[in-house]
Amino acid sequence: MTEYEKNTYDHLKAYDVLKLLEPILDGGNSYLRPEDGKLKVRNLSLSKDTPWIHVKHVNEFDCGLWNQVIFKVVVSKLPSSQQFVPRSCQQCWKVCVKPRTLQQLFNLLEMQKKLGRPSKCGIEVRESVHGLYGGYFYNKSLPAGLECYEVVKAEMLKNEFLAPLIDEVDTHGKTTRIILKRACTEFEHLLGDSTKWVVTPEQDFVEDLINSYIVSENLNTHQPEHIIWHIQRRWIEWAWQNGDATYAKYTGGKPLYPSYVTYHQPELLESTRGE
Repeated sequence: MTEYEKNTYDHLKAYDVLKLLEPILDGGNSYLRPEDGKLKVRNLSLSKDTPWIHVKHVNEFDCGLWNQVIFKVVVSKLPSSQQFVPRSCQQCWKVCVKPRTLQQLFNLLEMQKKLGRPSKCGIEVRESVHGLYGGYFYNKSLPAGLECYEVVKAEMLKNEFLAPLIDEVDTHGKTTRIILKRACTEFEHLLGDSTKWVVTPEQDFVEDLINSYIVSENLNTHQPEHIIWHIQRRWIEWAWQNGDATYAKYTGGKPLYPSYVTYHQPELLESTRGE
Protein backbone atom coordinates (compact mmCIF):
# COMPACT_ATOMS: atom_id res chain seq x y z
CA MET A 1 0.00 0.00 0.00
CA THR A 2 1.41 3.39 -1.00
CA GLU A 3 1.72 6.38 1.33
CA TYR A 4 -1.04 8.05 -0.66
CA GLU A 5 -3.36 5.10 -0.09
CA LYS A 6 -2.54 5.07 3.61
CA ASN A 7 -3.15 8.78 4.07
CA THR A 8 -5.56 9.69 1.28
CA TYR A 9 -7.49 12.20 3.41
CA ASP A 10 -4.36 14.04 4.58
CA HIS A 11 -3.14 14.24 0.98
CA LEU A 12 -6.46 15.59 -0.28
CA LYS A 13 -6.65 18.07 2.60
CA ALA A 14 -3.15 19.38 1.86
CA TYR A 15 -3.93 19.88 -1.84
CA ASP A 16 -7.47 21.23 -1.43
CA VAL A 17 -6.84 24.62 -2.99
CA LEU A 18 -10.58 25.26 -3.31
CA LYS A 19 -10.93 25.16 0.45
CA LEU A 20 -8.09 27.64 0.82
CA LEU A 21 -9.71 30.00 -1.68
CA GLU A 22 -13.29 29.40 -0.54
CA PRO A 23 -13.87 32.96 0.78
CA ILE A 24 -13.02 34.39 -2.65
CA LEU A 25 -15.27 31.98 -4.50
CA ASP A 26 -18.11 32.54 -2.05
CA GLY A 27 -17.76 36.30 -2.54
CA GLY A 28 -19.32 35.95 -5.98
CA ASN A 29 -16.90 37.95 -8.10
CA SER A 30 -14.61 35.02 -8.95
CA TYR A 31 -15.28 31.77 -10.75
CA LEU A 32 -13.56 28.57 -11.89
CA ARG A 33 -12.97 29.06 -15.57
CA PRO A 34 -14.21 26.13 -17.69
CA GLU A 35 -11.05 25.41 -19.68
CA ASP A 36 -8.83 24.52 -16.71
CA GLY A 37 -10.73 25.11 -13.46
CA LYS A 38 -8.41 27.92 -12.36
CA LEU A 39 -9.88 30.70 -10.23
CA LYS A 40 -10.37 33.94 -12.15
CA VAL A 41 -11.90 37.30 -11.27
CA ARG A 42 -15.26 37.79 -13.00
CA ASN A 43 -15.36 41.59 -13.22
CA LEU A 44 -12.34 43.87 -12.96
CA SER A 45 -12.84 47.53 -12.11
CA LEU A 46 -10.79 50.55 -11.14
CA SER A 47 -11.60 51.62 -7.59
CA LYS A 48 -13.17 55.04 -7.08
CA ASP A 49 -12.96 54.65 -3.29
CA THR A 50 -9.21 54.25 -3.01
CA PRO A 51 -7.47 57.01 -1.00
CA TRP A 52 -4.35 56.62 -3.15
CA ILE A 53 -3.07 58.22 -6.31
CA HIS A 54 -0.68 55.75 -7.95
CA VAL A 55 2.09 57.64 -9.69
CA LYS A 56 3.84 54.56 -11.07
CA HIS A 57 3.37 50.81 -10.58
CA VAL A 58 6.02 48.17 -9.98
CA ASN A 59 5.34 45.73 -12.81
CA GLU A 60 6.88 42.75 -11.01
CA PHE A 61 4.85 43.29 -7.79
CA ASP A 62 1.53 41.41 -7.75
CA CYS A 63 0.18 42.93 -4.54
CA GLY A 64 -3.36 41.86 -5.34
CA LEU A 65 -2.32 38.20 -5.27
CA TRP A 66 0.30 38.36 -2.51
CA ASN A 67 -1.47 40.65 -0.04
CA GLN A 68 -5.19 40.42 -0.82
CA VAL A 69 -5.31 36.69 -1.62
CA ILE A 70 -2.37 34.83 -0.06
CA PHE A 71 -2.06 36.92 3.10
CA LYS A 72 -5.57 38.20 3.84
CA VAL A 73 -7.47 35.09 2.70
CA VAL A 74 -5.18 32.05 2.95
CA VAL A 75 -2.75 32.99 5.74
CA SER A 76 -5.58 34.30 7.92
CA LYS A 77 -7.14 30.80 7.95
CA LEU A 78 -3.93 29.08 9.10
CA PRO A 79 -3.07 28.35 12.74
CA SER A 80 -0.93 31.16 14.19
CA SER A 81 2.12 28.89 14.29
CA GLN A 82 1.88 28.39 10.50
CA GLN A 83 1.17 31.96 9.42
CA PHE A 84 3.71 33.68 7.22
CA VAL A 85 4.59 36.77 5.20
CA PRO A 86 4.37 36.03 1.45
CA ARG A 87 7.87 35.35 0.15
CA SER A 88 7.74 38.00 -2.59
CA CYS A 89 6.54 40.60 -0.08
CA GLN A 90 9.66 39.94 1.96
CA GLN A 91 11.63 41.43 -0.96
CA CYS A 92 9.65 44.70 -0.87
CA TRP A 93 11.28 47.73 0.77
CA LYS A 94 9.33 50.98 1.08
CA VAL A 95 10.52 54.50 1.62
CA CYS A 96 7.64 56.08 3.55
CA VAL A 97 7.06 59.82 3.76
CA LYS A 98 4.57 61.06 6.35
CA PRO A 99 3.27 64.57 5.59
CA ARG A 100 1.62 66.52 8.38
CA THR A 101 -0.58 68.69 6.16
CA LEU A 102 -2.60 68.55 2.97
CA GLN A 103 -0.28 71.13 1.45
CA GLN A 104 2.68 68.82 2.08
CA LEU A 105 0.73 65.92 0.56
CA PHE A 106 0.10 67.83 -2.68
CA ASN A 107 3.78 68.78 -2.79
CA LEU A 108 4.74 65.16 -2.23
CA LEU A 109 2.54 64.12 -5.16
CA GLU A 110 4.34 66.56 -7.45
CA MET A 111 7.70 65.31 -6.17
CA GLN A 112 6.74 61.70 -6.90
CA LYS A 113 5.75 62.66 -10.44
CA LYS A 114 9.08 64.44 -10.90
CA LEU A 115 11.14 61.48 -9.64
CA GLY A 116 9.18 58.99 -11.76
CA ARG A 117 9.79 56.12 -9.36
CA PRO A 118 7.21 53.45 -8.43
CA SER A 119 5.16 55.29 -5.80
CA LYS A 120 1.78 56.37 -4.47
CA CYS A 121 0.46 58.88 -1.95
CA GLY A 122 -2.80 59.75 -0.26
CA ILE A 123 -4.77 59.98 2.96
CA GLU A 124 -4.25 57.35 5.67
CA VAL A 125 -7.65 55.88 6.52
CA ARG A 126 -6.29 52.66 8.04
CA GLU A 127 -6.93 52.39 11.77
CA SER A 128 -3.53 50.78 12.32
CA VAL A 129 -1.56 53.69 10.84
CA HIS A 130 -0.77 56.79 12.93
CA GLY A 131 -1.09 60.00 10.94
CA LEU A 132 -3.35 61.60 8.34
CA TYR A 133 -1.27 61.31 5.17
CA GLY A 134 1.29 58.99 3.60
CA GLY A 135 3.49 58.52 0.57
CA TYR A 136 5.29 55.34 -0.46
CA PHE A 137 8.18 54.55 -2.82
CA TYR A 138 8.54 50.85 -3.72
CA ASN A 139 11.84 49.00 -4.10
CA LYS A 140 12.80 45.39 -4.80
CA SER A 141 15.75 45.02 -2.41
CA LEU A 142 17.30 46.54 0.70
CA PRO A 143 20.17 48.21 -1.24
CA ALA A 144 17.62 49.69 -3.66
CA GLY A 145 15.56 50.91 -0.70
CA LEU A 146 18.55 52.61 0.90
CA GLU A 147 19.46 54.31 -2.38
CA CYS A 148 15.85 55.46 -2.81
CA TYR A 149 15.79 56.81 0.74
CA GLU A 150 18.75 59.10 0.03
CA VAL A 151 17.28 60.28 -3.28
CA VAL A 152 13.88 61.07 -1.75
CA LYS A 153 15.44 62.80 1.27
CA ALA A 154 17.62 64.98 -0.97
CA GLU A 155 14.61 65.93 -3.09
CA MET A 156 12.56 66.80 0.00
CA LEU A 157 15.29 69.19 1.15
CA LYS A 158 14.79 71.17 -2.07
CA ASN A 159 11.10 71.73 -1.29
CA GLU A 160 10.19 74.47 1.18
CA PHE A 161 7.10 72.61 2.38
CA LEU A 162 8.63 69.13 2.66
CA ALA A 163 12.06 70.09 4.01
CA PRO A 164 10.81 70.71 7.59
CA LEU A 165 9.80 67.05 7.81
CA ILE A 166 13.47 66.04 7.65
CA ASP A 167 14.14 67.84 10.95
CA GLU A 168 11.77 65.59 12.90
CA VAL A 169 13.92 62.89 14.52
CA ASP A 170 13.61 60.48 17.44
CA THR A 171 15.87 60.23 20.49
CA HIS A 172 18.42 58.29 18.42
CA GLY A 173 18.56 60.95 15.70
CA LYS A 174 16.62 58.85 13.18
CA THR A 175 14.20 60.69 10.93
CA THR A 176 10.55 59.93 11.77
CA ARG A 177 8.81 61.56 8.80
CA ILE A 178 10.84 59.71 6.15
CA ILE A 179 11.69 56.10 6.91
CA LEU A 180 12.65 52.86 5.19
CA LYS A 181 10.57 49.84 6.14
CA ARG A 182 10.05 46.29 4.95
CA ALA A 183 6.80 45.20 3.27
CA CYS A 184 3.26 46.13 4.37
CA THR A 185 2.45 47.41 7.83
CA GLU A 186 -0.13 44.70 8.54
CA PHE A 187 2.49 41.95 8.16
CA GLU A 188 4.60 43.27 10.99
CA HIS A 189 1.52 43.89 13.15
CA LEU A 190 0.48 40.24 12.80
CA LEU A 191 3.82 38.45 12.68
CA GLY A 192 6.21 40.77 14.49
CA ASP A 193 9.80 41.88 13.92
CA SER A 194 10.52 41.87 10.18
CA THR A 195 14.19 40.96 10.77
CA LYS A 196 12.99 37.55 11.92
CA TRP A 197 10.84 36.66 8.92
CA VAL A 198 11.77 33.45 7.11
CA VAL A 199 10.47 31.40 4.19
CA THR A 200 9.74 27.80 5.13
CA PRO A 201 9.23 24.70 2.92
CA GLU A 202 5.62 24.58 4.16
CA GLN A 203 5.10 28.17 3.05
CA ASP A 204 6.63 27.41 -0.37
CA PHE A 205 4.20 24.49 -0.74
CA VAL A 206 1.15 26.67 -0.01
CA GLU A 207 2.27 29.55 -2.23
CA ASP A 208 3.18 27.25 -5.13
CA LEU A 209 -0.23 25.61 -4.83
CA ILE A 210 -2.04 28.97 -4.93
CA ASN A 211 0.06 30.19 -7.87
CA SER A 212 -0.79 27.03 -9.82
CA TYR A 213 -4.55 27.42 -9.55
CA ILE A 214 -5.28 31.13 -9.62
CA VAL A 215 -5.15 33.45 -12.62
CA SER A 216 -3.08 36.52 -11.77
CA GLU A 217 -4.70 39.84 -12.69
CA ASN A 218 -1.59 41.95 -12.19
CA LEU A 219 -2.58 44.72 -14.60
CA ASN A 220 -0.53 47.89 -14.92
CA THR A 221 -3.55 50.17 -14.72
CA HIS A 222 -3.56 53.94 -15.12
CA GLN A 223 -5.89 56.17 -13.12
CA PRO A 224 -7.66 58.56 -15.50
CA GLU A 225 -8.27 62.21 -14.72
CA HIS A 226 -11.81 61.89 -13.41
CA ILE A 227 -10.78 59.29 -10.81
CA ILE A 228 -7.83 61.44 -9.69
CA TRP A 229 -10.16 64.44 -9.33
CA HIS A 230 -12.49 62.36 -7.16
CA ILE A 231 -9.58 61.21 -4.96
CA GLN A 232 -8.19 64.72 -4.54
CA ARG A 233 -11.62 66.06 -3.59
CA ARG A 234 -11.69 63.40 -0.88
CA TRP A 235 -8.23 64.51 0.29
CA ILE A 236 -9.49 68.08 0.79
CA GLU A 237 -12.59 66.87 2.64
CA TRP A 238 -10.38 64.66 4.83
CA ALA A 239 -8.19 67.64 5.74
CA TRP A 240 -11.27 69.68 6.67
CA GLN A 241 -12.68 66.85 8.80
CA ASN A 242 -9.39 66.42 10.66
CA GLY A 243 -8.67 70.05 11.46
CA ASP A 244 -5.90 70.60 8.91
CA ALA A 245 -6.13 74.32 8.13
CA THR A 246 -4.16 73.97 4.89
CA TYR A 247 -7.36 72.69 3.24
CA ALA A 248 -8.17 76.40 2.68
CA LYS A 249 -5.31 76.68 0.18
CA TYR A 250 -7.39 74.48 -2.13
CA THR A 251 -10.83 76.06 -1.53
CA GLY A 252 -10.08 79.70 -2.25
CA GLY A 253 -9.83 80.29 1.49
CA LYS A 254 -13.48 79.29 2.05
CA PRO A 255 -14.63 76.70 4.61
CA LEU A 256 -16.37 73.64 3.21
CA TYR A 257 -19.39 74.29 5.41
CA PRO A 258 -20.74 77.52 6.92
CA SER A 259 -19.98 78.28 10.55
CA TYR A 260 -22.72 78.15 13.18
CA VAL A 261 -24.04 80.80 15.56
CA THR A 262 -22.57 80.62 19.07
CA TYR A 263 -24.15 81.97 22.25
CA HIS A 264 -21.53 81.60 24.97
CA GLN A 265 -20.61 85.31 24.85
CA PRO A 266 -23.96 87.14 24.37
CA GLU A 267 -22.32 90.58 24.31
CA LEU A 268 -20.49 89.57 21.10
CA LEU A 269 -23.46 87.95 19.38
CA GLU A 270 -24.59 90.94 17.32
CA SER A 271 -21.12 91.96 16.24
CA THR A 272 -20.30 88.46 14.97
CA ARG A 273 -23.69 87.69 13.49
CA GLY A 274 -22.42 87.72 9.96
CA GLU A 275 -19.46 85.41 10.59
